[in-house]
Amino acid sequence: MKSQEAATRWCRGIGTEIGAFKYPIPGIKPIYVDKFEDYANEPTNAEYFGEATDLPFAEESLDYVVSSHVLEHTANPVKALCEWHRVLKRKGIVYMVVPNKQFTFDCPRETTVVDHMIDDYLNNVDDTDPTHIEDFVYGVDWSEFAPSDTPDEAKENRDELAQSYRLATERKDIINIHFHVFTQDSLIDPIKSVNQDDRIPCRWTIEATVPRFPDETPNGILVVLRKKAHKFRFSLFKQTKNKRRHPNFPLLKSARAFTQRSANQI
Repeated sequence: MKSQEAATRWCRGIGTEIGAFKYPIPGIKPIYVDKFEDYANEPTNAEYFGEATDLPFAEESLDYVVSSHVLEHTANPVKALCEWHRVLKRKGIVYMVVPNKQFTFDCPRETTVVDHMIDDYLNNVDDTDPTHIEDFVYGVDWSEFAPSDTPDEAKENRDELAQSYRLATERKDIINIHFHVFTQDSLIDPIKSVNQDDRIPCRWTIEATVPRFPDETPNGILVVLRKKAHKFRFSLFKQTKNKRRHPNFPLLKSARAFTQRSANQI
């Protein structure tokens, strides 16, 4: 299945894409958010600051949330699922693509287990967490991660990279690594687990999974989730109705625009 074909099938109405950088998913017109205004010395394809665990949108205001190769960069994926649940309307869609470790430089690393992700949620872990630095830097297939490095360069560059991440987390700066590693089963397992855990306020129906996606570069897993409908709550409807009076709805009043990029406000 091609990326545009899948996205246009599931992503309709008003939505957001998180962390698109220079490669937005084709065929849709979301509000783009990113936790970086610039990345790798280039501007990101985003109008507003927002990250997987903290989105600048009103409660129950979006029809879909899209992320592609973002969840693995999130230290707290369960918290991200809860945030996406918060901003979605009843029966809203999550459309996410996550790299399948079997087809990436993460192949040698251990798959992240559900209990670890639940613990990260309960401990409110964020992207300053140093837990996975050694596993990431020394666990990836370096010949794929940095194919131009000679063996001697690889050792030196790995050590330098690991030290830079350690220093960043000591300063409480966020780091941008693959915190977690997924296969299709390990991506589905936490979704099933949160559905059964009263400590976690989100519930999902799994609408579709594609183990090798997209056809153009089949190194990812596509999972489409639908927010489970809850009983009608008048207070929430009233709250959302009031928020619609804000001229930039579904954006919150506190939404932070990136410099010179807010021309397409809703």
